[in-house]
Amino acid sequence: MTELFMKLSERALKDQLYDIADNEFALPDQAKAISRALEMLPHLGSPDAELRDDLIYSTLATWILADQFEDDDLKTLLKQLLTEEHLFYKLGETGTDSVFMRSFSVLLLPLILSRHRERPFLMPYELRELKVKLLDYLEREQDLRGFVLDEDEAGEPKGWAHAVAHTADALDDLVQCKDMGSEELLEILEAIRRKAAEPTVVFVYAEDERLVTPVIAALGRKVLKPAEVQSWLDGFVPLAQQKEPFPNCYRQAQNVKGFLRSLYFRARKPETADQIGENSANVLADLVNKTLQTIALF
Repeated sequence: MTELFMKLSERALKDQLYDIADNEFALPDQAKAISRALEMLPHLGSPDAELRDDLIYSTLATWILADQFEDDDLKTLLKQLLTEEHLFYKLGETGTDSVFMRSFSVLLLPLILSRHRERPFLMPYELRELKVKLLDYLEREQDLRGFVLDEDEAGEPKGWAHAVAHTADALDDLVQCKDMGSEELLEILEAIRRKAAEPTVVFVYAEDERLVTPVIAALGRKVLKPAEVQSWLDGFVPLAQQKEPFPNCYRQAQNVKGFLRSLYFRARKPETADQIGENSANVLADLVNKTLQTIALF
């Protein structure tokens, strides 16, 4: 059954998923969620935004959040998503359709992690392995396009790639896992700092806002020392003050300032005070403000 389904054309797959979507994404009678999921995964990176985003991702997201998968099924799904056929598929390419497979593979990870946080089924070593692969992917992803306007075969935009934002979403759920200690959280924060200081493009699709979210979640764990947060912020200063090579250094500085501004305003939001504590939120805002003043040109 699985092999037959995997050979379906995208058109045939869309027709099947239309029926599921029309039924409010309910799992078909007698069907097993994991079997259907594994049948969809080869098409997860389709340049057809409707199939990739509105149908495959939406179906899998609904089933995961509705607890349609057994714990072992979620482990199977996670294992497949972290392979060379998915998260690391043609990693290093830029401007090609391969980015959709990578970025939508990573977008399924926060859903799986959210189920783990509600009902732990991953061992600590499995979470650490996930952390290693996720940070490796974030470091090595070169295709940083947000919304791709290039048209697919039907003449429609290929839609969201958004690899950095999707990875940030996964990190947000990962840092909330209790097995992530201070050492792991600092490693994740450092990886976020490196990506926030990207020199090859200026982020314009709210990547800064999405990268801020796991930072606040990490601080909400209340296991990091103030000196560690201060040191992490200090690390942004030289990244924003480099003078060469141009224009990479300029783009890098713009991204650093954009990220820090987003972090400052997030620290000022009432919900952040609820999440990390009012005093911690005020201290964070003050520290970020001082960092911005240090790197400001005007």
